Amino acid sequence: MTLPGAGGGPKAQGTAGESDHEAMIGHFAVGYMGRFQIPLAGGGPPGPPPIQYVSAPAVGMRYWLDQGMGIDIGLGLLSTGGSDSYNNGNQTVTNDEAGINAGLLHAGLPLALASSKHFTFLLVPEANVGFAQRTQEAGGTKLEQSGLGIDLGARAGAEIHFGFMGIPQLSLQGGIGVLFRMDSVKYTYTQPNSPEQTGETKHNEFTTTVNGNPWDIFQGNIAALYYF
Repeated sequence: MTLPGAGGGPKAQGTAGESDHEAMIGHFAVGYMGRFQIPLAGGGPPGPPPIQYVSAPAVGMRYWLDQGMGIDIGLGLLSTGGSDSYNNGNQTVTNDEAGINAGLLHAGLPLALASSKHFTFLLVPEANVGFAQRTQEAGGTKLEQSGLGIDLGARAGAEIHFGFMGIPQLSLQGGIGVLFRMDSVKYTYTQPNSPEQTGETKHNEFTTTVNGNPWDIFQGNIAALYYF
């Protein structure tokens, strides 16, 4: 897929001296951008809540503005629910599962620092914002749990196109980087004829990130894109 005036679709084989990366300039790519962790309050009163994490795989798009700069946008969603039941011989008891709803927005600014025929060296500043919530109700009581996570970081690595197999539109990317993470979770607990109870936990973390093996695409460490 190309923008008006951006030229024809990606070529299955680039022209002599042209890298796979150069052939994708002015085109959109869609695909899997990684699996991301979203914080959620893991308990209720008494005391502050522990932080638990739910994961949401993000799908999105990349567009190369020119040979050196592109834009990444991704969205991850998670919604769970269900119920269980049992019969004790006299009656059937059914319990609804406390479903989780979560969403995440991923944004990045890929910078192509160098490229050869099938390989592009990238530096990718990026940010993630994720939110999750869950509500549990029983016997007139209500426990509302939520979480907010913000990631700021950058990765250095490679995007490898499969032009050597005749499909330069397909690429995998991975690398190493640094990440600053800010997590905040809280709960609100209410019951009849009692004051409202609340709790909150915050956690900050600065860490390196390592994305390594080809099979990590199934674990969320490597992203796959296909250009149109």
